[in-house]
Amino acid sequence: MPTLLVVSTSPGAGKTAFAATYAARLLADGAAVSLGKAFGAAEDADVTALNTLVEGAKAIDPVNVSGNPTEDQVKQAAQAAGGSDASAITVIEGLSGNHAVNRSLADELDASVVLVSGQSDFKSAIEAAPVYGDRLAGVVINNAPRHRGHDLDTEVVPALEVAGLPYIGVIPEDRRLVAVTARAMNECLGGEWLEWEEHADELIENVLIGGLVLDWGPLYFASQENAAVLVRGDRPDLAIAALATPIKALILTCGVQPVEYVYYEADKRQVPLTVVKSDTQQAAMELERFLEFSHFDHPAKLERFSELASEHLDLDRIDAAIARPVTG
Repeated sequence: MPTLLVVSTSPGAGKTAFAATYAARLLADGAAVSLGKAFGAAEDADVTALNTLVEGAKAIDPVNVSGNPTEDQVKQAAQAAGGSDASAITVIEGLSGNHAVNRSLADELDASVVLVSGQSDFKSAIEAAPVYGDRLAGVVINNAPRHRGHDLDTEVVPALEVAGLPYIGVIPEDRRLVAVTARAMNECLGGEWLEWEEHADELIENVLIGGLVLDWGPLYFASQENAAVLVRGDRPDLAIAALATPIKALILTCGVQPVEYVYYEADKRQVPLTVVKSDTQQAAMELERFLEFSHFDHPAKLERFSELASEHLDLDRIDAAIARPVTG
């Protein structure tokens, strides 16, 4: 049974995104696929994402562990993965940073391993790689900063090559991959829906603040794509200027209900409209903290990560690795 174990150097490095993307690619090519996490709770956000984003894959039930998995729990995880569908290609997500357990699981599954790391954490990837030995199919650098390409080319990739590690490629940072929905923003701020909540599940990639806007309003609010706008509820001039552009949501602050003109424009353009009690500065600060915990949980994120993977990663190398059993 061909098996790929996806691991990472640290939480949030991108192993769920990679596992989902690679499984979706296999399904698109007509393969039967089993997909899931080795360890975790059934209500784990990543488990839910894998089950809902990749339609057609057979779900692997994770082993619920508390602390470091025992040898028996590793065997249980391997049995759960292997028993899901003997004819399928298995893509399973391991642990973040626990390379000893991941290696044990890889041995139980006779799996190839992809190690996902952030660019700033590449030295941890180099240190961890020997644990996997010949099972390591490659290293993926994820979320590489746009303005640190020189460091990637002159420091990171050469270091991986000197260490003898197979380099799969790099996923550049992308705003869509860290975006959240208007619904999630409203829940974060404790807001009240006024209009078009049914359109609140599109991704918001940018947030614009309607404060001291010196430029022509529509020009400013059209400056960013897929944007939500934060503006005081008692500033209908700014709210209407924002609604003259293709924004994804309008968040009114200070608990002020809008005038009828704002309702009219939001309704005409079917823009989600919400009002929150906090002032604009407080709301912006709350959203800034909230956006740090964005999850890979939206079909548009899977679509975008798949595009970037096809463009920047040598996925054929992984195909070749899982096509033959690993004996190491």
